[in-house]
Amino acid sequence: MQFVLLAAVIPRTLAERAIEIVQRDGAAGLTLLDAQSIAQLRRNPVMDLKDTSVRKVLLMVLEADLARRMLEHLDAELELSRQGHGFAVTLPIKDIAGIKPEQIEQLRKTLEQSPSDGDATPRA
Repeated sequence: MQFVLLAAVIPRTLAERAIEIVQRDGAAGLTLLDAQSIAQLRRNPVMDLKDTSVRKVLLMVLEADLARRMLEHLDAELELSRQGHGFAVTLPIKDIAGIKPEQIEQLRKTLEQSPSDGDATPRA
């Protein structure tokens, strides 16, 4: 079983919706962090405006296939391709500490009992 880190950086206003999506898709838990985006706005060089909007960062350690489904649902339902809606990535995990073997075994059993998501569509 391969694990990945799913990280989503989203506007504060989308955080509750993102949490609902990943919980619906099977996330047992997540870490939610406050963050601040700092980007140079190029619209008006005279005023040198900066965007310092408040963001939330969701971090989850997940089985790779489950993470891919969650990533796709977050992208579709939060419209991450729209400017200012954030982004999400998965990163492979080589080593991990702090997760007990019993937790991994329980996840494996849960995944085996879950129906295939091949025909599932994102729910609004």
